[in-house]
Amino acid sequence: MKVQGVTAEYIKALQAAGFKPDIDDVIAAKVAGVTSQFIQQAQSHGFKNLDLQKIIQLKQAGVLE
Repeated sequence: MKVQGVTAEYIKALQAAGFKPDIDDVIAAKVAGVTSQFIQQAQSHGFKNLDLQKIIQLKQAGVLE
């Protein structure tokens, strides 16, 4: 996790956004560039009740960029 730049604050931000990620999800989200701001942006565009994997897929697909 250290190599990918995952910090305790990053995990807490994912948890604060309503996710209960496992280690693999945390690393995948970090590598994909998912931030709490991206999660908020996705939710404001109507993407609600998505699991973290779907949020990662949105980020990778560049849907909101």
